[in-house]
Amino acid sequence: MLMQAKAEGMKLFHAKAQLWAVLGFALLLWWFANSGTMYFMVAGDLPNPLNSIGFFKDVTMGKGQSGLQLVRSSQSLTVFGWLIPLNLCVAQFAAERRARTDELFVSHGGHMVALYRTKFGIVCGVCLALQLAFYGICFVITAIRMGKVPTPGILMLFCAVTAGNLLVLGAFLALAAALTLWLKSHAAAALVTSILPLAGVLLYQVQYEEFDTRPLLIQLAAKAMPTYYWSRLCALNITPHFCGELIIWVAAALAVGAALGWSAFHRPEAGKQRHAGKFFETLPRMEIPAAQQRPHRASTFSACLYALCCTRLPGILALFGLLCMAFALGIKDSQIVDILWADGRRAGIFPGGSLPGENAADAAFGTVLSVGILAWIAVILVAVVAFHQNKTAGAARLAVAHGVGWGRHTVGSFAAETVLLQSWYMVLFFLLAAATGALSQPGRAACFWIQSAWILQASYAAVWLVCRVCRSELAGATFCFVVTLAGIIVSVSAPDPAAVSPLSAWVFYATPMPYWLVLGGCHSIFWQAVGYGAGVTALCLAAALMISKASPVLTEPSR
Repeated sequence: MLMQAKAEGMKLFHAKAQLWAVLGFALLLWWFANSGTMYFMVAGDLPNPLNSIGFFKDVTMGKGQSGLQLVRSSQSLTVFGWLIPLNLCVAQFAAERRARTDELFVSHGGHMVALYRTKFGIVCGVCLALQLAFYGICFVITAIRMGKVPTPGILMLFCAVTAGNLLVLGAFLALAAALTLWLKSHAAAALVTSILPLAGVLLYQVQYEEFDTRPLLIQLAAKAMPTYYWSRLCALNITPHFCGELIIWVAAALAVGAALGWSAFHRPEAGKQRHAGKFFETLPRMEIPAAQQRPHRASTFSACLYALCCTRLPGILALFGLLCMAFALGIKDSQIVDILWADGRRAGIFPGGSLPGENAADAAFGTVLSVGILAWIAVILVAVVAFHQNKTAGAARLAVAHGVGWGRHTVGSFAAETVLLQSWYMVLFFLLAAATGALSQPGRAACFWIQSAWILQASYAAVWLVCRVCRSELAGATFCFVVTLAGIIVSVSAPDPAAVSPLSAWVFYATPMPYWLVLGGCHSIFWQAVGYGAGVTALCLAAALMISKASPVLTEPSR
């Protein structure tokens, strides 16, 4: 057991994912040290801990409560900090499965359950240690800025809140690790577990004022998400009843993770492919005369689109579209992001007709465009499934073997994936427009659809390129999530990024978020949106073609 733990520690020490995790925490610390007052996903009375939830940084509280302000500030970036340990954990488990070193371990007399149990212990311990160090440094920075020496009571409160946050994070990582083994796809596991905190925002933060009046099923669903516990712990909204819920959730999450892990280890492997292969090997092969042979068309646009439609992707997109419609139409009076630009324009995400003002048409269009905050999930779904399908089918090598060039295959696959994604978004847009009455202005509806479609296309082109260059769907999914978060963070912390620094402005306007936010406020930016979308798409496609021409193996999915 000790030797196995040392081996897992050496694997983690030499893994690139660990270096990226340390760099991620360093960037978070840099942002924490160089940002001012901020609050995220907040509801209720900000200064009163027992009547508020969310994540606060340097939010002024009442007289005599500066110690509480110190604790809340040190925990404020928990709202984003879970992303780094999640990706580190999933990447390590996926690397073991991808390299098949677990099978080698079993062939030498080891037990797979013991291997992954030890791996989780090492990875989770390192993740929690990094998170603990991050909390401690944030606490020290805040105390120095406030010029306050923490009392023993404040130190004990900090330790208690930190322990609660780390306990929830550990259970969350157990779910992520188990899903990685069960789904056999690290990108799918990262996506599913990433949706859990976001779903908690929609089910709890957005409905906080009326949460007690919601149906029991909604309340239970909200309490099943880790965001419920993080947001209350970081706001210091801690009661004995909440502590009981926290313990129950951690136990339940660990139990679900253990059940998924057991199922993954004991799931019988289907042998249909093996038997089918033997059957087809016995059939006589028919030789086709050379005069009748035609060029293989496996890499054409229609073939790539057909291959995608034969996967589960259309059904997943349809289900996700229903969730987007429920979000846009079902959440009332909630400004997910609400900011005022320097030029006086109001921008943000306003579902359920919550756009301030008396213009019913603007409120309807704001509801339709509010799904832009969720569009990145559809981008990840299409990119991950398409990349995984190409990887398992060996589509690139098959195309080249039959005389089709790398460039033609690249363009054909990109076009097919684009058509599928844009078709889904067009149907979703016009269904929402019909439901809200926005179709009563068809010209304006078409104009907004074109702009939002180009922004979506830019996001997809960037993720598609990252997947191909890194030869990893997890890299593409992580890139998309980080870009979206970066846009939201900068928009919340600095509504006018150019006033902060040129770097802040560049980071902000390089992401799709500012364009979604302006459109969400029903401000048309036709040429900016089309120029951004067309420019990013052209650059990414040109880069992929140049790389594939120079070194095709770099853009081929690794098998």
